[in-house]
Amino acid sequence: MKKYNYENFMKEENNYFQTYTKRIEEVNKILFIIDMNEGFVNCGNMSNKEYNKLVPEQLKLINIFRNEDQPVNFILENHTKDSIELKKYPEHCINGTNETLLIPELLPEQTKPNTSTYYKNSINGMLNRNLQDNIRSLKNLKYIAIGGVCADLCVMDFTLTLLRYLDELNMNTNVIVIKSMIDTYDAPNHDREEWITIAYKVLTQAGAIIVENVEEYKKVVEQLEIKEQQNKLVRRKKYGK
Repeated sequence: MKKYNYENFMKEENNYFQTYTKRIEEVNKILFIIDMNEGFVNCGNMSNKEYNKLVPEQLKLINIFRNEDQPVNFILENHTKDSIELKKYPEHCINGTNETLLIPELLPEQTKPNTSTYYKNSINGMLNRNLQDNIRSLKNLKYIAIGGVCADLCVMDFTLTLLRYLDELNMNTNVIVIKSMIDTYDAPNHDREEWITIAYKVLTQAGAIIVENVEEYKKVVEQLEIKEQQNKLVRRKKYGK
């Protein structure tokens, strides 16, 4: 198993443009699957096997992106023994252990063309500098789809930072979170229903589009495409462009 030294996290990531067959200008959608690590799903102190129920919907959307020849991205947690986050949470996803691996159902997707894997040493995958740079380069990016765990922690932190980063770059990109592809956990002082509801409210207020499942995602994208075409026609009539 490949081991990652924290200082080299950014240098050792896969970059989807290295294997991408289209020009960057032709990328208009990207998908992020967050923290479907073995250590959050199947084994370890912070695992929750209920998350396996998310996999069919995640694979359904991955297949849609494959068919459209658009990039798929995995964000995985990978800590060292001295990671500061481990002072706040039980030990998990330690560099060199099986917990850092993508779950078996998704693992074959990790090495396919047009795929990136980004590693993180904190809850927030958007702090990964290569990920930020790659998003910045996608000038025609219209849709970002998001799935993974946990809804009120890694997914919410990532999405909130992503939304503000897009604002900073003046990128008019729709960020869509699919309910059937995200979840959180039950624990003392952490009621699943309460916290996933909070996550939906916070993300909606921040500007994310929340949809029930992959089928609704497809319908929303179709509606947004129609609206964009209508707006173009209005501008053309008004300004002759």
